[in-house]
Amino acid sequence: MQKFFVKHLKVNRNGIPIMLAFQLALFLTGVIIIVVINATVNDDRDYAAIGGMMALMATIFGGLVRGSGAMNRYRLAVSMGHTRRSYMLADPVITMLNTLVGLVFAWLLDKFELWLYGVLYPGWELDLDVFVAMKWWYYPIFILVICVLDFCFGALQIRFGNAGFAAVWFPLCFLPMIAGNSVDAAREGGASLLAQIGRGILFLTGLLSPAAWAAVGIVVVLGLLVLSVLCYRKAEVRI
Repeated sequence: MQKFFVKHLKVNRNGIPIMLAFQLALFLTGVIIIVVINATVNDDRDYAAIGGMMALMATIFGGLVRGSGAMNRYRLAVSMGHTRRSYMLADPVITMLNTLVGLVFAWLLDKFELWLYGVLYPGWELDLDVFVAMKWWYYPIFILVICVLDFCFGALQIRFGNAGFAAVWFPLCFLPMIAGNSVDAAREGGASLLAQIGRGILFLTGLLSPAAWAAVGIVVVLGLLVLSVLCYRKAEVRI
């Protein structure tokens, strides 16, 4: 198991540098947006740490993209003589390490951004910083969600192929944004389809307490993991 983990880590060593480069690119994009806005249309003496937020979003996206290659990593490992059990234990650990590195890098970029704005806009007010808004217990949930999605995506590809995977992956990428906008539209009293969706979401969330919804989430995650393990164990190995 230990030898496989080291080999598997070496095979996937390019994943972290690629994700960090993607984070840096989105971070710089966010900083440029803030600088341009403050130089042109912002009449208030405030700023938002958009670069740090975009770097954090890149961590999420990087985890989801890694999940899109889970089937190939699995088949490569098994075709080289490694057991399915070894893969299913080792690969999520590497996903967790990648996500941890991404979180730390996003946090460092966020702190650099705040320092930069302190130099550029002395005396201005910080209006938004996602790392200030996030509580400590958000981080283990964040890491767990990425690891579970990565693991399940591989099983989804094995069971339904790339077309079935894409049919789930793309809507999942946009679902949080759609849900947030629909809830906002519902709270504003709109009559659009988006607002109707938001009312449905608010109705469903009000049916159970937060603790009960947490229990439901745990049951769903465990069910997905069991189904994913069955898919991996029965998957045909092709090179």
